[in-house]
Amino acid sequence: MINLFLDRHEFLFAVEGFARGSHLRQHVWGEIVYRSIPQMSDDDMDYFWFYMRRDIFKQYFYELNGKKNTHVGYEDFMHALAALHRGNRYKITFRSEADNTLHNALCYRFDGEYYPLYLYIDGKTKKSSELQSFNTVVPNEWIKAVVKQKTPENRHVELGREEWWNDLEIYDNFKTKLL
Repeated sequence: MINLFLDRHEFLFAVEGFARGSHLRQHVWGEIVYRSIPQMSDDDMDYFWFYMRRDIFKQYFYELNGKKNTHVGYEDFMHALAALHRGNRYKITFRSEADNTLHNALCYRFDGEYYPLYLYIDGKTKKSSELQSFNTVVPNEWIKAVVKQKTPENRHVELGREEWWNDLEIYDNFKTKLL
């Protein structure tokens, strides 16, 4: 394993380069961006979310001859944006069929489902330090309660682009909304 120490600008430039590479883009969102979330501050997540939305979004969603198109990897890109968006946070209480116990998780919504970022250790306050897998979903039939967390301000969002930050529906309906 190689450990790299990148500032936010270097990280963003590296991710943008990976996203442009045909074979690299398959893994950049789940293996690099998502796995880096535990190392990010709230401000880092806001920074990456905004600049990825502004600068990389158009690589995946574009119009050609009046027809909307996508590039390979657009779903994973949208998934990573959903995970980075701090306004897209929900505290979920669910009963696992595996152990028939109530659990709490900090989740984000994507494609109509709740994906856990962290499980709460004591059921209320302390998050586990272990990030959940990129493709882990809490089945809807397990969910007992959903509490939407307050949407924080994102100081990186440029004037005139606030709708990007406020449009959480895009993560559930990106296939119909953007295609």
